[in-house]
Amino acid sequence: MSRKGYIRTFIAVELPPEIREAMAGVQAELKKSGADVGWVRAEGVHLTLKFLGDVEEGEVVKLCDALSGMLAGEAPFILRAKGIGAFPTPKAPRVVWLGVEGDTERLSALAETVERVCAGLKFPRESRPFKSHLTLGRVKSPRGRDALVKALESFRDADLGEFKADAVSVMKSELKPFGAVYTEMRRIVLEGK
Repeated sequence: MSRKGYIRTFIAVELPPEIREAMAGVQAELKKSGADVGWVRAEGVHLTLKFLGDVEEGEVVKLCDALSGMLAGEAPFILRAKGIGAFPTPKAPRVVWLGVEGDTERLSALAETVERVCAGLKFPRESRPFKSHLTLGRVKSPRGRDALVKALESFRDADLGEFKADAVSVMKSELKPFGAVYTEMRRIVLEGK
């Protein structure tokens, strides 16, 4: 729950419906492992560029305006949702992820631009390097881990298709008893050449 006058905020590239549907299908197959995993609802999966946490309402407007200015002229690029894995390793999974391939150099550059804009507004820089991935679930206990490891291996090279990264969204996250609800506060279209 965010404090009054604050909005739990993150910046992300949204996914098209067909990628979300394919993700839901993979999650359904992985669930058959019976592993104790908190699966992220497919509609709640985003390609997060930066998580900011609680941000004062007035600062959100400044953030949106600063991002709009910095991203003006950025061109869209193509990414591919491919490969299922886990952090820290597939043999000892704690986070199950879907990989992102394609123009990942442009994606990393976009994340760095977002990082610079946020740093300019006094948000702390990330301590870890940007890793492009989509979180599918978080392992809660060792129950069913061997079956999950086997299932992950069978989906290691899964290709869920390509999509165009053509906008950056400033998102609001509200924590509810049934999970987080995400609302797009500003969509910054990438329309450069």
